[in-house]
Amino acid sequence: MASEPSTLDLLTALAEPTRHRIVNCLAAAPLFVSELQAILGVPQPTVSRHLRVLRDAGLVRDTPIAQFVLYRLRRPAEPLARVLAAVLDASQQDPSLVGERADAMARSRMHARTRVETDTEGHPA
Repeated sequence: MASEPSTLDLLTALAEPTRHRIVNCLAAAPLFVSELQAILGVPQPTVSRHLRVLRDAGLVRDTPIAQFVLYRLRRPAEPLARVLAAVLDASQQDPSLVGERADAMARSRMHARTRVETDTEGHPA
């Protein structure tokens, strides 16, 4: 995406519940599609489709790592950053979203630890 999203683009992207949940998880930590799939309990094609919409809206960025892609939240510039922050803060009033964010953080820590403990071929370091 060449330019910053408009307020309407940002709110439209976040209005869909699955995309809101994805952004909530990515606010905690960078994640792979398989981790988002496990946290959200939705099929991989659904997660990928929503990630594409979020990427097009300028809310996520992707980093290829071997045959996988790591997704991160991309915070827009002010004043849209405040809108996103307000949505994420409000999300913490919903117990299910709080639980998903905690799960995202735990899964991210687990895959980070696994990368440190194994070499590039999957053997113990």
